[in-house]
Amino acid sequence: MTGLSVRLFGAAVFAIAALYTLQAGTYQITFGDVLGPSVFPVIVGIPMMILSASLVVFPTGQVEWAGRDRMWRQAAALAVFVAYVLLMEQIGFPITTAALIALIGIIMGGAPWRAVALGAVFGPGLWALFDRVLGLPLDFLGKLFG
Repeated sequence: MTGLSVRLFGAAVFAIAALYTLQAGTYQITFGDVLGPSVFPVIVGIPMMILSASLVVFPTGQVEWAGRDRMWRQAAALAVFVAYVLLMEQIGFPITTAALIALIGIIMGGAPWRAVALGAVFGPGLWALFDRVLGLPLDFLGKLFG
């Protein structure tokens, strides 16, 4: 069963890398870097596809599936990341990022008040870094707030 687990993992990672690389080709931008925004995802995606395909062809190692508690934590973290992507345009970068940091901190077993404090500092802080310092425009408040 261990070879099958490794192969399933390799196939899943290959599918994600292929979609990631395919999506990178759709990025269009009229200013900035001559190579465009699709270069970095392609540089990451192609080796990821090659390495994951090698897991499908040559499975090795022992695989121990995580316990039920860890699987629930991973599922919760995945749900938080999906919600982050879906809500960022509606709510804005600082609020969704603060919520992401706080919720992931709690899911990972951190103290709730520390996770919320960390999110409250880093959400607006990362917005200021990206928007003001690096000049990458991000909505402070999303469509929901006008």
